Amino acid sequence: MKISVVIPTFNEEKTILSTLEELLSNHSVDEVLVVDGRSTDETVSIARRHAKVILSGKGRARQMNAGAYEAIGDTLLFLHADTRLPENGIEKIREAIAKGSEAGRFRMRFDERRWLLRFYSFYTRFHFFSYGDQGFFVARKLFGDLGGFREDAPFEDIDFYRRLRKRVRPVIIEDPVVTSARRFSEVGLIRQKLINFFLVGLDSIGFNVAALKNKLYPEIR
Repeated sequence: MKISVVIPTFNEEKTILSTLEELLSNHSVDEVLVVDGRSTDETVSIARRHAKVILSGKGRARQMNAGAYEAIGDTLLFLHADTRLPENGIEKIREAIAKGSEAGRFRMRFDERRWLLRFYSFYTRFHFFSYGDQGFFVARKLFGDLGGFREDAPFEDIDFYRRLRKRVRPVIIEDPVVTSARRFSEVGLIRQKLINFFLVGLDSIGFNVAALKNKLYPEIR
């Protein structure tokens, strides 16, 4: 059973090197694909030293779909450029698959230990709070059956996990991935969480939040 890691990037020169070095040094993966959305910095040149790079149109869903299409693995692991697996992360995925799981994710904690961030991390143990920075993994066939990530969805990760749960029960691995708190640090711990709840709440009841998301959820690098 082969695992392909798909990492979407856009202007991630500050993070991609350490992410790739940690991944390749400490984890037994069969393939790493960096799918870049036309970065204007040195992301691509840095990534090419360590992984196969695919150039794609910008958009995380589009990029992850492009990576999945090129991947050779039986299982796809989607990892953000600022997220690191736990020490035994790949082994935990293999164990889950051996027990019959077709998909899942990890719990998550931030790379800063402020109490409010620890609280936000706590509820990643529940399926309702499932986002892309928690390291989604899914059987390649199931990913194809679901049609991959919807490129027109404002929150492609939430949409995908919602559709995934209608097909299977994803496993949540207790060992957490560690992700950057840079967005919360820049925007504000409470303000960012309120923005998240506001946008996701509107989206869940059918509002088109694309324009609002572009205004309230700018890219943080």
